[in-house]
Amino acid sequence: MSPNDIYRSNAQDCLRMAQAAPDEHDKPFWLTLAQSWLRLAEHAAREGGELENHGSPVSSGTH
Repeated sequence: MSPNDIYRSNAQDCLRMAQAAPDEHDKPFWLTLAQSWLRLAEHAAREGGELENHGSPVSSGTH
């Protein structure tokens, strides 16, 4: 799995957490985190995989 795929998967996980958040105050946190993962994925796509040479991407551990 490429770093871009992992970042996008993490963003999807965050969106699911936002939808399932029992406390309305938690939703903005999860949505902001999802947006951050998507920005990282976009950056990785623009860099053409250059990030792959700098170590393993952070994963949520749920995949």
